[in-house]
Amino acid sequence: MKEKPHIKLLILDLDNTLYDWIGFFVPAFYRMIDVAVEILQVDRETLLTDIRVIHQKYGNSEQPFALLETDSVKNRFPGKSRAELAKLLDPALHEFNRERKKLLKLYPGVLETLQYITGRGSTIVAYTEAVVNNSMFRIERLGLRQYISRLYAPESNGLAHPENKDMYGDEAKNGFLRLLSKEHRKPNPQVLENIFGEFSLSPGQVLYIGDSITKDISMAKRAGAWAAWSKYGTFYDKKLWEKLVRITHWTQKDIDRETQIRKEAEGVLPDVELNSFSELTRYYEFIPVSNEAEGLGKVSTEHQFKLIPHPV
Repeated sequence: MKEKPHIKLLILDLDNTLYDWIGFFVPAFYRMIDVAVEILQVDRETLLTDIRVIHQKYGNSEQPFALLETDSVKNRFPGKSRAELAKLLDPALHEFNRERKKLLKLYPGVLETLQYITGRGSTIVAYTEAVVNNSMFRIERLGLRQYISRLYAPESNGLAHPENKDMYGDEAKNGFLRLLSKEHRKPNPQVLENIFGEFSLSPGQVLYIGDSITKDISMAKRAGAWAAWSKYGTFYDKKLWEKLVRITHWTQKDIDRETQIRKEAEGVLPDVELNSFSELTRYYEFIPVSNEAEGLGKVSTEHQFKLIPHPV
């Protein structure tokens, strides 16, 4: 590019764009399984199969407290409430949380680059397929909340916290959260178009960064935004990927949909390929949003973001 595009709004994918999702989730999950097997006195493969059934039920491989809904748990502790089951399985849940906290880390250069971009007066928002409970935890845990002005994420479609805590209700009320429908999946350029509208910006003033060509990049290009591919996010431990597949929520319908969107994305190319997150500043000039757009971004409690259904 001869002249750097001027960017007022940066839209971030989260998983494998800001951090290695597979690298922290899979080890944490299997650590939980190992401890649960000891508590339940059940065959490991049986428990993995049981939990995959729950993941497929909710269409999510990162379903909070899915372990509590498995047949293995119900058969071992019949008649117990979810709160009681959570206490009985607490050592396993604790191990998941401990391992997750230990392994969840930002890619090099992410924090410094976000600091630079916000320092330039540009606005940053996040748009993810990860349900709100998980995405909010990671944003807060990684210290990103001060840089991200708004989060667009699907509502959780599973059962509530065992103690019925509404962990992020206030964030939805104060306008930080824009909840998408429970069935929402990328790619859906209408979500990006709605975001452009919220900030009164044209597509040419917006940059989207994500790790998936078929979902992130194709969606951004169809919406007319600049698209940067976080190529570095495609490098992960293949052995961990095999373990993820073992407990995945994917059904044949999901596989067929993935095949279809891959066909639709054939020939799509990003504007730039990034070997590190910090390379963003090499290719793009980040500039302040206008006063009008800044005001729109802050007056958010009465704005109702349109829920986008899963395209059929």
